[in-house]
Amino acid sequence: MLRNVVKTLTRNLGLKLLAFVLAVTMWMAVANLDEQPTINRRFTIAITIENEEVIEAANKYYEIEPDAANVTFTVLGKRNIVNDLSSSDFKAVADMSKLIQGEQENIVPVEITALRHSSQLTISKRTRQLKVILEDLMRQAFVILPVAQGEPAEGYALGSMVVEPNRLWVSGPKEVVSQIDAVKAAIDVSNMSTDISDSVIPVLLDKDGEAVDKTRLTLNLDIVTVKAGIVSQKTVPIKVNYSGKPEEGFEVIQTSAEPAEVTIKGKSDILNSISAIVIPEDVINVEGANEKFEQRVDLNQYLPAGVSLHKSEEAAVTVKIDIEQLERRVFTVPVRNIGVDDLREGYRIDYNERNVDIEVYGLAEDLDRLTVNALRPVLDVSGLAAGRHVKKLQLTLDNSKYVVGETVVSFTIISEENNNENNTGDHQPAPDEDTSADDNTGTEPDEEQGNNENQDTAADAREGQDTAAEQEDLEDE
Repeated sequence: MLRNVVKTLTRNLGLKLLAFVLAVTMWMAVANLDEQPTINRRFTIAITIENEEVIEAANKYYEIEPDAANVTFTVLGKRNIVNDLSSSDFKAVADMSKLIQGEQENIVPVEITALRHSSQLTISKRTRQLKVILEDLMRQAFVILPVAQGEPAEGYALGSMVVEPNRLWVSGPKEVVSQIDAVKAAIDVSNMSTDISDSVIPVLLDKDGEAVDKTRLTLNLDIVTVKAGIVSQKTVPIKVNYSGKPEEGFEVIQTSAEPAEVTIKGKSDILNSISAIVIPEDVINVEGANEKFEQRVDLNQYLPAGVSLHKSEEAAVTVKIDIEQLERRVFTVPVRNIGVDDLREGYRIDYNERNVDIEVYGLAEDLDRLTVNALRPVLDVSGLAAGRHVKKLQLTLDNSKYVVGETVVSFTIISEENNNENNTGDHQPAPDEDTSADDNTGTEPDEEQGNNENQDTAADAREGQDTAAEQEDLEDE
């Protein structure tokens, strides 16, 4: 019997011994587990902010100091558990809806929790306090202004510029937002000859043109698209017209504009048709003026459609009207110096005077340079038959410098054939006929003067007889 018991006990002895060893080992492990030592371990994690919209709804802006954005705490627990933990196993939450406002400081409670093994861990100071800074909140919209950097290629200019979207919302502390004077988006157009588009980061600028720190600000967008049109350009002069007449004895000497020329831009086909920017005559009125004057004129209203100034500051130009008083000079011209146009063959001109007086008005400096030989008067007798006539002399002087008075000359067209028939035999000079061959006959001055007086008397007699004929010719004129 004993042998059977022993046999039974020793059956599969190896397996039984292995099972015993395992059982003992497990027992010892469980026993040691309960006896694991506890350890402390420090963790540092970032504070998570929740319900911050509550602060914004109160029209406030909060700020956490950089050294207060994290929280450090100690965890107590069994060694095997604590060593298995990392910072991601914890969470520190600051609920802004629980903000406690005070006169000296504003406090938000911070709750620290373990995401694993929470029941087996002890967290030192599980509830902390977060100090926040409260400021008045400001939210404002700004129009984004496009800015071009550089210059387009030669012969081209910057046209229209567009920003999409063109409005930026900025929110943040009132103290910071109120510093913003402008928002600009710059695009480089250097050496461009065609339209350009680019993505640009808007820049916030203060009144001094300095960039405003965006660290504490919230923007509704970070990047905008700036489109710049590139057009042709052309430099043209400014032409000044005027209306009216100055006071009698005065004349408009010169008109000018300052600047004298401007650069315009637009499509090339339009620019090719423009040779000058014309200021209409109804803009400048010189009626009754007796001195020079200036007048400001805006060129924008005289630009063709689709054309603009390259520089907007050139739109206002100063128009100068120079008006000066004219001097009168009388030039005595011998009738032999009068040119004759279209005299019929076989005819000649017999003038009733030796000289004609020509009135010329102009500036003293110009009149001083004018000579009798430069006058070159011309008598046009086209279509006139033989007989007595009265006609205006024609002079070709620079109209920009001189004003010529009306000069009328009396003359007779004589047929050479008829004259020869009437002059057979010895010719005896008539009392009023000039017997001198030229002006250098050696006649004494008194004698010459007496002869001239006799000739003038005879001429007056002829003029009295031919008054009706002269009047008739003038009416024909």
